[in-house]
Formats: sequence, structure tokens, C-alpha cells
Amino acid sequence: MAALRARRPVRGADSGKRGRGCIPNAASGDMPRLARIKLSGGIAGDDMQVSGKSLMAGLTGVVFFCGAAIAGAAFLGSSLFDVREAFAGAADSAAASVGFAIGDVEVEGVSEARAAEVRAEIVPEGRHSMLALDPYEVRARVESLDWVQRAEVRRLWPSTLVVKVERRQAYARWQEDGEISVIDYNGERLLAERAADHADLPLVIGRGAGPAAESLLIALEDLPELRSRLKALVRIGDRRWNVELNSGTIIELPETGAAAALAQLEQLHTQHALLDRPVSTLDMRAPGRLAVRVGGPRNLLRGA
Repeated sequence: MAALRARRPVRGADSGKRGRGCIPNAASGDMPRLARIKLSGGIAGDDMQVSGKSLMAGLTGVVFFCGAAIAGAAFLGSSLFDVREAFAGAADSAAASVGFAIGDVEVEGVSEARAAEVRAEIVPEGRHSMLALDPYEVRARVESLDWVQRAEVRRLWPSTLVVKVERRQAYARWQEDGEISVIDYNGERLLAERAADHADLPLVIGRGAGPAAESLLIALEDLPELRSRLKALVRIGDRRWNVELNSGTIIELPETGAAAALAQLEQLHTQHALLDRPVSTLDMRAPGRLAVRVGGPRNLLRGA
């Protein structure tokens, strides 16, 4: 044991020879303050003291930073949206310029007036190329029309769009003896359909009016101005029709050529805005003559 103690080097005696300095006493004043904190294992209570002024300044900085971050995020999101729209517009214009511009839009299965309604739902605003037309979105827009049952959309490259439309089987409402039922194109009652669910359909009134209304309903397909104002088709004595408009105007149609009379009336409205005038009755029963009643004696417009 004595020999082992003799071989053990004495601490501090050789430290100067190895280039290591003596470790100062933590209690002494010659040690740096940060070192004393580390050696003591923590921060002293004096180091934790924060004034109210410093606390308010810190909170103000945090609030300002959060506000700036939110504003920056909002600005950045808006910019990204604008960039995306600009990119989509540029791509659409480029595709249109190289031969993919929207050309023919063919609508199958309906009259030309109804086809115009379909075309109005097809092309998104501000788009000009076939690439901008998503067939699924086009179909959804067309099927949103209340008279469309289903639609099929095909793109024929480079510039033709084909839309095949199947209209609803429910074609009109028929009021007879106080009961209202839904009828199809041929005037047959659709017993599974409730009239309350089809308030947008034309209304025909009178005994036998359902089957007899087919020719007038077909004619109205190509007469959008009359159709948009129509309140009801009223069967008179199982011989002829009166047309009631939403404005209260009554149009008395002849026994024969009623569809032609309606087409003539549509043309008169296009030329003279006749249906927008305060007219109570338009009598078209006499061939080549239109009698107009404006709440008083009749005025005759010959050659109309």
C-alpha cells in the first residue's frame, strides 16, 4: 500500500507541467458570472426577475409578429390564387391559338330554342379552348336545367362538342275537374308523379285538354318569349284554346292553325314588344286580323 501511494502522482504538483490551470473556487470573485451559473446548476432568483415594462414589450412583439404572419399568409394565398388563374387563362388562350378553340356545339334531342338554353350552360366564362371544357362539369350544368332528365357530353377533337339531351318524361300539368296530374309528351297521365313536385311545368286546363295540348306544347318549345310568360293553356269548349299569360293577358287562338298563330305572336313581340304592353286581350280567332283590347273598346290591327 505504501508503494502504491508513492507511485500515485500528486494532484496540482504536475498540473502546471501539463499546461492545465487550477480550477478557481466558484465562491471566489475571480470566476466569470456565466461559469458560476453553470456550476451552481441553474439560474439564481435574481436572474429570473422581469419588469412589467419588459413583459408588456414582449407581449406586444408577439402580437405584432402573429398579426404580420396572418397578414402575410392571407396576402400569399391571394397571390397564389391569382397566379393559378393567370396560368389557367394563359394555357387556355395558348390551346385555342393552336387549333383547339371551341367551335361547333352540337345539341341533339331537343328543339333549336331548347338547344340555345343548353349552349348557354356549356362554356365557362372567360374560356375559349376545348381543354377548358370538363365533360363532367358540362354535363352537371346541363342537367341542372329543370326540363333535362340526363345529358351525355363528348368532345370531338379538335374543336367540336356534342351534347345529347334527354328531356324529362314529365311534360306538363293537366287540371281537369279540380284534379291536377302530370302528363307526358303524349298527354298520358304519369300516376307516379306528384304535380306539386313539378310546379315549373306548363299548366293545361279543361276536359280533354291533356291529349289535345300536344301540338301547342311542341310549338312553345321554339317560342321562348311566350313560354317564359305562360301561365296556362285553357281548353275552350273542346274546340280551341285560350292562352293565359303571367301578366293577365288572354290570347284567344283560332280553332285551326293555333300553333301558327302563336308563332306569329312571338314574331310580333320580337318586333314591337307586344307582350310587354298593358293589353288585356289579344283576339287572333279571325284569319289575318289581330284584335287588341286595352281595358276598353277593341282596336283592330289588320294585316298582322
